[in-house]
Amino acid sequence: MNPPLPNRPLKVMLPKPPSRIGAFFVFLGAMVLAGGIAWLSVPGLVRDAAILGDAEPATQARFVSGRCKSKLVLHFCDITYNRRGPQGTVREESHVGFFELHVGSRSVSLLQKRGDPSLVTSDIALDHYWNRVVTAGLFILLFGGGGLVSLGQALRPRRDPNALFRALSGRLMVPVLVDMRGSEATDKASWSWHYAPRSAGPALGQGFTLTLPAGAYPFMLDGEGRTALAVTDAAGQAVLLLDEALSVIDLTDGERGALFGWRQAMWAPRAAEPALATAGA
Repeated sequence: MNPPLPNRPLKVMLPKPPSRIGAFFVFLGAMVLAGGIAWLSVPGLVRDAAILGDAEPATQARFVSGRCKSKLVLHFCDITYNRRGPQGTVREESHVGFFELHVGSRSVSLLQKRGDPSLVTSDIALDHYWNRVVTAGLFILLFGGGGLVSLGQALRPRRDPNALFRALSGRLMVPVLVDMRGSEATDKASWSWHYAPRSAGPALGQGFTLTLPAGAYPFMLDGEGRTALAVTDAAGQAVLLLDEALSVIDLTDGERGALFGWRQAMWAPRAAEPALATAGA
């Protein structure tokens, strides 16, 4: 009994390789994040380095507002204050990010460089100075490094391992039995399956390799994993291995059910053979 494939053109539904354009946009996003973190943190770190170890209470600054937000052990504090200077009152902001185990409210004191009221910061900023340096450096390296990796992926030419089978899309297909010749992990996300058709016109005996997402198995026709079902067109130049979920071609739920039923009917006589042999004995 032949597999019940539909008598209509079928679309190939193989997953496409990750887009190089998508990797480029990831690079841009990561660079924006790394640049934003540097823009918010580096000027404050440079200013506070000049005050660290030589601070006194601020004499010409007044606290305006402050807010700290926590994400588990990561804390972000925004502090706003007014500072009097030769040209009048200036409003300044301090953005502080650091790791700490802390629950509850915080108090804030404004500090200045000893003898220089133009350099103002907070006790929170100075108390966590080296913590802030490490935190900013980690995030800049994380997003910057990830962005560079994405840029490398965007610039690297990518071969579509399944390009041969996409030519079958939109054609009338016929079933083909294939002998499985093993598999290998292409990367963490995909597996490559090697097989050869038993009968497929010009492709008879030719070996093919189909790359599927990791965890996707062929539509096996025996318990030993030696025979599977594939499809090809009238020319028979390319033979597409079907996956267990029958998702690589656009079958309806009813058509998938018919194929599963056909396979089950094929297996039923084999399952009965040992029982018949025992009864005969």
